[in-house]
Amino acid sequence: MSLRFSQTPRFVKLLLSFILVIPLIIPVNFVLITPGEATKLFPKMLNISPSKNSFKTYPVNGQMYLLSIWVTNPEAEIFGYEVLACWAEKDCVVVPRSAVYEKNTDDKSETAVAKKEMKSSQSSALTATKSLFKKYYPTIDLSSLNDSNLKVSLRNTGGPSGGLIFSLGMSELLAPDDLLQGRKIAATGTVSATGAVGAIGGVEEKIVAARKVKATVIFISKENCSELPKSVTGIKVIAVSTLEQAFKALREPGKLNFRGVQGCTNLDS
Repeated sequence: MSLRFSQTPRFVKLLLSFILVIPLIIPVNFVLITPGEATKLFPKMLNISPSKNSFKTYPVNGQMYLLSIWVTNPEAEIFGYEVLACWAEKDCVVVPRSAVYEKNTDDKSETAVAKKEMKSSQSSALTATKSLFKKYYPTIDLSSLNDSNLKVSLRNTGGPSGGLIFSLGMSELLAPDDLLQGRKIAATGTVSATGAVGAIGGVEEKIVAARKVKATVIFISKENCSELPKSVTGIKVIAVSTLEQAFKALREPGKLNFRGVQGCTNLDS
């Protein structure tokens, strides 16, 4: 006796194909986030024009890195197949558009806001650095140092997350001490005019970027501790609450001789 198997009707196949394929080729309301570049501060990106009558700058022995993340623009159409591809990538993150951008935000307005935030962060970093020097280098007069002395050459990047690295970079240029001592240092976090270090977005992606350029240490905000993975390898992570904490760690190299994460009570190793 022979057995007969009924074939799936053609219209059912078409319906299944429609259900499975269409979501992959239509726009979805998500944003993709991946690690950006780690950009060298010295000698081109960050410069300070010294004053003839007061402060001066010193040679840099080492390198500092500004970290960034790549985020799809608010007007970018993200398709289902791109979301699946992102999920398959280790360093790619998919988040709802509403978690990143406000309603009706467009590319032009978002770029304008990001540039304004970066400019403000540079000004706050400058103020915080001047206050730091009053305590640690009271003989160095930075009273004439202002925004016009600060030269930052950076394109296609915005936001306030460069505040901490800008402050550390200015400290390296203005301090007579050799803070870097030949090391590669990265940092990410906002800095207020009073020196408080605040949280930023994409901390995991920025750690990846720092690791790619072989930075030995990355400073982050303690407010980002809850977003770190359970284990971090290939780089030392120091979580700080203030600019002064990061500055003191740079001045005392022995405090950087550890593995894993320091400063996060939930992850200290």
